[in-house]
Amino acid sequence: MAGTFTPTYVMVVEDNADNMLVITELLLTLPAVRYSNVRSSPRQFFAFMAKDDAPPINLVLLDLHLPLEDGYTTLPKIRAHPKLTNARVVAVSASTGPAEVRRAQAAGFDGFLGKPLNRHRFADQIQRILAGEAVWEPN
Repeated sequence: MAGTFTPTYVMVVEDNADNMLVITELLLTLPAVRYSNVRSSPRQFFAFMAKDDAPPINLVLLDLHLPLEDGYTTLPKIRAHPKLTNARVVAVSASTGPAEVRRAQAAGFDGFLGKPLNRHRFADQIQRILAGEAVWEPN
């Protein structure tokens, strides 16, 4: 499947304003990303997706540790959402230990990016994810 999937629409679900800004700035530098949006909670994300004019999101960068509903609880809802059936979902977390990465793999995430994001590797990581590769890089 690698190379056959060409996502261009990215949604970031992140509750930390500084992280939102960094991720958005990094996404804006990528020519393959034609649209990105940020929501601070899964509730806001799903409300956005309920709109008739919501774009077809192809990649969700999902913070694992959100205050009201964590990424592990949100992932099955994303997988079940009719507008998100083709979306790849990548965990993003400052908790980068082996147990957290294994938990994310077992939960069914398509990859894992550790915080703080590495500005020098981010473009390559996203390009690989957009090409269909499972990118597991907590550090």
